Amino acid sequence: MKTVNPIHRSEELHRDAGTFYSTYYADASRVFTLFDSMSWANQLLLDDALDAAKLFVRTLIPPVHRERFLPIRVSEREYRDGRKKILTYGQDKVRYGDDDYYGHPAATITGAVELPPDVIDVDLCCEMPVDPNIVLLKNEHFFLRGGCLFFSPDLFDLLPSTEETEDNRSIVLYLRRVSIDRKYMQDRLGVLTQATGTSTQDYVDFCNLVMDSVQEGTSRHKLSQMICKLYDVPCTSETETVEYTGITEHARWLATNRAVYTTPHTATFTVSPGETVQAGTILTDAIRTIRGRDFPEGVPLVLERRFLGNAYSAGLVVPNEEMPITISPGFRYPVFPVIGRDDDVRLFWESFYARAGDPAFLSRTGPTVNLARFLYDHLLYPRLQFYFIDLGKTGLNRLPVTNTNLFRGLMPPGVLFSLLVLAKKQTLDTDLLEFTGRSKFGVATNAIQGHISFTANNFQIKRC
Repeated sequence: MKTVNPIHRSEELHRDAGTFYSTYYADASRVFTLFDSMSWANQLLLDDALDAAKLFVRTLIPPVHRERFLPIRVSEREYRDGRKKILTYGQDKVRYGDDDYYGHPAATITGAVELPPDVIDVDLCCEMPVDPNIVLLKNEHFFLRGGCLFFSPDLFDLLPSTEETEDNRSIVLYLRRVSIDRKYMQDRLGVLTQATGTSTQDYVDFCNLVMDSVQEGTSRHKLSQMICKLYDVPCTSETETVEYTGITEHARWLATNRAVYTTPHTATFTVSPGETVQAGTILTDAIRTIRGRDFPEGVPLVLERRFLGNAYSAGLVVPNEEMPITISPGFRYPVFPVIGRDDDVRLFWESFYARAGDPAFLSRTGPTVNLARFLYDHLLYPRLQFYFIDLGKTGLNRLPVTNTNLFRGLMPPGVLFSLLVLAKKQTLDTDLLEFTGRSKFGVATNAIQGHISFTANNFQIKRC
């Protein structure tokens, strides 16, 4: 059977040219270099062709485009001035200080190279695209922050330079294994599903899961996978067997017969080696599925206006605590503190007792009652599915929370779905805010704890 000549492999291209050019020709090395350059050009064409072909199949769309190398010209004046960017952060150019930046002493930074706007990652830097003599490694010789490469070794001492002016030189730096953000998924499934996010594999997987749910229906394991992709929490995509677990300086890891998963140190894996887990199994305690009557203590219920009906002006908050049964002034029957507008609270209790048909209905439950749990057990429990999410245990690559709006159209009719998002209370240093020029935003000194909310559209989230 005839095979196709791999024109992107220099050794085979040189071999197939014949023994004359590989053995007897006087300058065989020059001929090999020529074939090597031809093979590199063919490799670049092949990479672009493969990317273009994958765009026609949504499950094969890559998150980013990969370039084997990318040349950029660096001016010495811009290189020296770029090192000052290590001491600033954000659009307001807030200064960290003049000594350190996240463990990188400023004195050790010789300069910085600003990347093109669509370049998001670089693995290596070299002085030549093929057979380089100098190779600089990421996180060893340089690191990437804010769209710039910060170098410890001086590039103008390592690489050959050319004089541009009397006081300025320039060099050509070749970036290897470059990741370029061409918005493949955002311009295709992102527009169709209205999902937002950066060009990561989690975002690609999330968009594909949304499309799978639209086409095939939302199953329980797909719902778990979508939520895990949303909050960067490990979740299985098929039946897998856990083989090993371990911990490193940066994260915990778990290996199955199909993949390796990582999670922050704050989270703990809930499976052990030897266990077989099904598709859609959440592997850590960062997300806990709440089913049945396992309702968390101390978490208030938030009933949104869309859930209550158009007769209400706003939503209501029902505290989750035991309260004595008493008759409040202005009412003919026992009521309990419900946070909301006065007219909405009165309408709620009137509707409650009208449906119960008995003013003494709650009085027969005992001297005290937990109204939030009562509503959950008798109204919400049969149709409810929600997830307990601890933000402190989720990953750093979480997708924008606005993507949760997509669940409204994915849940089956008659099913209530919600997320319980919990964040730790934090106290901000107001002196530090004023020092960095941020006090003008009037940031509150304490964050708010998350709570559950229910809507008639099956889903609503409250950010912490």
